[in-house]
Amino acid sequence: MITTSHFLIIVIALITIECALAIFILWLRQSCPWLIIGRDEHPKLDKRGLSSFIKHGWDSELGWIRKPNTSGIEKGRHNVDISYQIDASGARLNPGFENQKPEILAYGDSYAFARQVNDNETWPHYMSQSLGINVANYGVGNYGFDQALLRLEREFDNRPASIVVMCVVPETMSRIHAYWKHYSEYGNTFAFKPRFELVNNDLTIRPNLIEHVSKFEALDDFRLELAAADYFYKAKFKRDILTFPISLSLFRNPERTFPLIWSAFTDRLGLTRDKAFIRVMRRNIDMNRALYRTPESVALFKSLVLRFADFCKQRNAAPVLLMIPQRMDIEHIVQGDHYYKDFLQALPKHITVADAADTLMNEPEVDPLYQR
Repeated sequence: MITTSHFLIIVIALITIECALAIFILWLRQSCPWLIIGRDEHPKLDKRGLSSFIKHGWDSELGWIRKPNTSGIEKGRHNVDISYQIDASGARLNPGFENQKPEILAYGDSYAFARQVNDNETWPHYMSQSLGINVANYGVGNYGFDQALLRLEREFDNRPASIVVMCVVPETMSRIHAYWKHYSEYGNTFAFKPRFELVNNDLTIRPNLIEHVSKFEALDDFRLELAAADYFYKAKFKRDILTFPISLSLFRNPERTFPLIWSAFTDRLGLTRDKAFIRVMRRNIDMNRALYRTPESVALFKSLVLRFADFCKQRNAAPVLLMIPQRMDIEHIVQGDHYYKDFLQALPKHITVADAADTLMNEPEVDPLYQR
């Protein structure tokens, strides 16, 4: 028979366990922000960081952009400082070709922008030197194919060229499913973007919901709409979040939560380095691989590529899709899982497609090409 005193002991024990778990998770979160908790449903935006973001990177239509006539310093390979400059047109500086009209435009993500190297070390710059023409670089870090396409459509008529290279990583498949990057890249709370959807086989667009700076201060008014429009809210964020009672929510997604907690713990003790981060990145790649095997996702990406090709053709420009795999993509390719290859091969022949994996796989050593 359970007496009142026994009941109180059980309640106190459960409360103690919950408190201990909460303290433990908060301790781990100091170095592992991917352990998300209830308050991450309603994150508080850092005012100083937001002010800097709005000034230097925010774009009401695209979400963010490299703003014209700006510059910056980042950490590159071997932790060496690298610098970049953005010219008056919004392109990355191309030393020695500043006064030449561009004949090739490069749009896309950070692999187009060529982060972590200086202006005179980007692949568009080397291409310019090789061809003797100006290859203008309009890449933007963390862009999806959708954002890069919208930027191209917005800017091309004022900055035309005969060839347009759309350079993206395979993970762009995930990025075109995102509406608020916080739901797929936990903590990326400033990154709101537009998103295309297929309705009766026609592309329709959900414009960037946070298209005015005042909306950053009223996010809770839009949270339900953001969650409903973002693929990853239900597929990832909602499953990963640790809420009260933590002891039970640990089992909502145990195959992810327990290994991540252990990795974060060993990282925190200094027994391992970046183990939690690597685990998170591998899972992201796995989810991205699954999207390339989902017919609805493939149809969406293909429709965007066709829109890109049609836009270029209507303006007498040749469209080129350049896919550059990330390091973890190469691991899958080496193991025989070239998971995005079928997608590229199924694209219409009037679109020039280049997969950098074909060249990278012929290199004797791939790691030095990716190491910082």
